[in-house]
Amino acid sequence: MEHSVAAGEVLLRVLLALVPAALIGIERELGQQPAGLRTHVLVALGACLFTLAGVGIAGSDPTRIAAQVASGIGFLGAGAIIRDRFRIKGLTTAASLWVTAAIGVAAGLGAYVAGGITAAVALLVLVPLKWVEREIFPDRPTLSFTVRFDGGLDLREAVNSLSTVLGPVIIHRVEPTPEGGNVIHGERRASGNDIIGASEGLTAMPSVDSAELQEV
Repeated sequence: MEHSVAAGEVLLRVLLALVPAALIGIERELGQQPAGLRTHVLVALGACLFTLAGVGIAGSDPTRIAAQVASGIGFLGAGAIIRDRFRIKGLTTAASLWVTAAIGVAAGLGAYVAGGITAAVALLVLVPLKWVEREIFPDRPTLSFTVRFDGGLDLREAVNSLSTVLGPVIIHRVEPTPEGGNVIHGERRASGNDIIGASEGLTAMPSVDSAELQEV
C-alpha cells in the first residue's frame, strides 16, 4: 500500500477514536440505553479502521469511505430506536452512534482537533444539556383512561364526548358491553393535576357508567 500510515500514528488515531467513544458510551450506558459502552467503542474503531484503510490505499478517496460509514451507521441507529406504543425512544442514542462514527472517521483521517472538539461538544450535549432539557422541557405524563359508556350513545358519539372533556385522544381498544354500550381504553397527553378535572368532567356525563384514569 502507498501512503501508508506509520504504526505509531495508527495507534494514536485508534486511541483518539476509542477514548471519546468510550466516554459517550459510558454516558449512554448509565442511561440504560440499548447501545452502550461496547457498541460505541466498536462503532468508532470500525469507522477509524475503514478510514485508515481508505487513506492507505493508493488512489482511493477517503471522503467516499466516510460517506459509506455515514450511510452504514444508519442500520445501527435504526436498531437503537424503539417504538413504545405511540412513543419513539432511542433517537438520542442513534444520534450519538452517528456522531461517534464521525469522530472515528476524523481520528482515522488525523483530524485530531476537529474530532476532539466534536467529542467535547457531544459530551456537553449528552450530560449538562440533558439536565437543562429536563428542567425547561419536563416530560409530560400520559393520562390513560378506561371509560364505560351505557347504551345511550353510539361509539362515534362516545368518542366525541371523550374528546369534548379530554381534548384530543388516542383510542387503544373498544369493548362492546352486553347492555349495548362500550368500554373505551385510550390515552391523551396531560400535565399537572389535570387528572382531577378530567375525572370530574367524565363522571358528570350522564352516559358514563364509570371512568378510571391514571397518569403514567
